[in-house]
Parts: sequence; C-alpha cells; structure tokens
Amino acid sequence: MIEISQITHQIGRHCASTGLRNLVHYHHIPWSEAICFGIGAGLGLWYFHEKNGSDPLFHVRSYDIEAQFFNRIGLPFKWKEYDSPDDSETDLCAILDKNIPVIVQTNIYFLPYFNTRIHFPGHVINVWAYDLERQIYIITDTDRSEPFELDFKDLKKARFYNSAYFNSKGNLFAPEKIELPENLSEIIRRSIHHNSRTLLDETFDNQGIRGLIKWREDLLNWKDLQDWQWACRFAYQIIEKRGTGGGGFRIMYADFLDEAGEYLPLILSRGLNQMMRFLSAAWQELAMALKKASEEDLPEFDEIYDKLVVIEKLEAAYHQEAMGLI
Repeated sequence: MIEISQITHQIGRHCASTGLRNLVHYHHIPWSEAICFGIGAGLGLWYFHEKNGSDPLFHVRSYDIEAQFFNRIGLPFKWKEYDSPDDSETDLCAILDKNIPVIVQTNIYFLPYFNTRIHFPGHVINVWAYDLERQIYIITDTDRSEPFELDFKDLKKARFYNSAYFNSKGNLFAPEKIELPENLSEIIRRSIHHNSRTLLDETFDNQGIRGLIKWREDLLNWKDLQDWQWACRFAYQIIEKRGTGGGGFRIMYADFLDEAGEYLPLILSRGLNQMMRFLSAAWQELAMALKKASEEDLPEFDEIYDKLVVIEKLEAAYHQEAMGLI
C-alpha cells in the first residue's frame, strides 16, 4: 500500500479540486488546484425553492467537475457504485492494495471530524491506505495539512445516502494511471467554452444565469421563510466560506485563467482573467450583504437585490466574451 511519505496532499480550497490535484500529483503531473478546477469546468449557478415553505437551495459550483476533468484529459469517467456498504468496503481495500489512491464521495454528516448536523453527500476525500487490524483508513481532506485516520465504520456510513437531490451508493473513482495530455491548450479552450455555454444555457430555469434571475425574483419571498436570517447566513457561507476559495469559486477560477493564459494567450488578450476578478469581487460584496441582512431584526433585502443585478450583468458579460474562444 501507499506509504505516508508517498501521499501527495496539500491544503486546498475546495474538496473536489483538492482531490483531483492530489491524484494528478501522485501521478507526477504538477498541476495546481486552480488548473484542475478550471479543466473540470467547475463554475456553477443553481437555485431551487419549492413553494411549500422549505428553505431555498443555492449553489455556485458545477455538479459534474470530476467527470468533466477526467473525460477532458482522456480518462473516461464514471463513479463506481455498489449495492451494499460491505461490497464497497471490500472493493476499496482491494484497490488500495494495488497502491492506487482513490477519491470517494462522502456525506459530511457521518464524518466525525466535521461535527455537523448538515447532510451533504457530495464531499470528496482521498483515501490512500488502510489498516485492517485497527479498522482504519488513512485519508486526506481539503483543509487538513496532514493525512489522518478514519474508522472503517464511519467511512462506510458516509459513502451511502439518498435524498431528493443526492443518491450516493459508495461512489468511488480510482484511475490506475494519469498521463499528461499533449493538447493542454485545446483542453483548456474547450473547458472554458463548455463552462460558459452551460451557464448561458436557457433550457433550465434553475441553473446558470436563469437560476440567478430566479433567485433575484424570488428574493422577496424569503421574508416568509421560517428562518430568513439563517437563509441569508447560509447563502453567505455557500458563497464565501464553505469550500469555495472565496467569491463563489470565482477567485479560484480567476487564478485558473491567469495560469491558463500561459498555454492559451487568447485568455489574457480578451481580458477574461480580469473580468473574472471583477466578478469574484462582486460575489464577495453579495456575500457581505447577505451576512449583514442575517444580522438584522427585520428582513430587508434591497442591498442583496441590487448586488444580484450587478452579478447578473457581470456573469453574462464574462460568459459571452468567453464563448468567443471557439
């Protein structure tokens, strides 16, 4: 199995992009987390709010970053799923026996080091080794600097969860070999184009720019939420705190564009990196407006509304410009 000294982990900003970066580093490809995030077309916009009194669901990352990343670098991707937790555990150990590091999706509710009451089954971690006698795995996670131990029973529970939005059946991916692709500039070009085309797509009301508009139009209904203060606070955290690297992932994406400009100078000549910096700052301003509103006694959302209008314009302008790469 992989020795502790062979584990290629660094503190990251987001779980999935950290996990991807760790894997490519293990296979001797020195890409940054930002490059992995960008190749994975990681930017997203989602807004769901059912008219039944439930809390709104909002997110700013794409749902398929792992698939986008591996498929674009030439490794067909599909989460490996299992019929039972016992089968998933047996197969995971068999893969680790071959010195192959793994990414798995987990529910943070069942990871004791999170100590949270929130269910989120899309959290990605790396698993590197195990000790059968002690019934522990050696894992790494985004904001921890060193590998640490996790009990078999905790990971088994964390890998299986069903809800209205997630269906996790032990999801695991373990590429035996990752090679540096020859056409990196073209991969970057198409990743950027795909990400922007997706966010401009008007097929679905809940995603992309249309999702952002839906949020703004629904904002006045937030005053009727059972806990509108928490809704504002949670939206602030989703944008600025919960594994985004700040600015709703837009700061990390701007870093990607800066680095990607070395391979595709058209990114810099079209000013995409600078446009993304302005956009990330606008998202941070929205986050601060949400935080401020969460601390008020009465629901006052005018500032949030105005910030959303600005972001809609900046998002649309950036993605329309990015479409010009192809």
